[in-house]
Formats: sequence, C-alpha cells, structure tokens
Amino acid sequence: MNKMHNETLTVLSDRTSVIEVSWENKKPCIKKDDVQEILGWELKDEGLCKETTCIPVPSDLTSDPSEFVDLLTLTEALGFSTVMDIEAGFLAIDSFSSLRHSALSERKAPNIELPDLNGTLRSLSEWSDKKKLLVAFSSW
Repeated sequence: MNKMHNETLTVLSDRTSVIEVSWENKKPCIKKDDVQEILGWELKDEGLCKETTCIPVPSDLTSDPSEFVDLLTLTEALGFSTVMDIEAGFLAIDSFSSLRHSALSERKAPNIELPDLNGTLRSLSEWSDKKKLLVAFSSW
C-alpha cells in the first residue's frame, strides 16, 4: 500500500474545505467526521444519509474501525463527478452531475437561481413558457 499521513487536501464542493487526508493507492482518505461537511451527507451504518434518504455504500467503509474513509468511493456512490490534482493537493467535486444528467435526458433545465447583471437573484422558473439563453463563462 502506498500510504502517506498528515497531508492536506483542498476540496471544492458546495464550499471550500482544507482537510487532513491519508493517501492510499493515490486515493484520498478523509476522516469520517469530515464526510458530512464536505459532501453534505452523513456516513452511517446504513450508508450515506441525508434527511430520510440513505444510499448504500460498501460495508467495509462503514464497518472499518479506521477513522479514515475513501472519499472517491463515497463521491462515486452519490453519483458525483470529481477532478483531482494530487501534486497540487486539490479535489473538485461536482455535486450537480446527476442534475445535469437528468437535464440532458429530459431536456429540461433544473430550477436554479443565478444573479442577473444587476446582482438580483433570478430563478429560471420566472421565465417558464419563454425561450431563454443562459450564458455561462469562467475566467479560469
């Protein structure tokens, strides 16, 4: 096993977190206590849970006495996409990949809120039954 301890990883999900990780076979293992902060789901014996919904995960993740759990296996169980740069110590988690998949298959955009040019939050549902063009860009 290729294991290093006391490394940090910057995780960009719904929020940005800098967490302690243990690398195992080039996979980041995070403390079980950090799962809910990073993914928004709680790791329980029955799997990853959020409110009344639980998604099963491999039983060795929940029963392992180690305080660390494989983050990539958890994101995969939730259907989240990830991009990781090990050398830079950075991991991005796309929690909207399931929304994107359903939007493509159903040809219906999710009801998201975005600021307009004046900074006012606008919801796509405000323009239901009207054609709309959403332009998204990034400086990076």
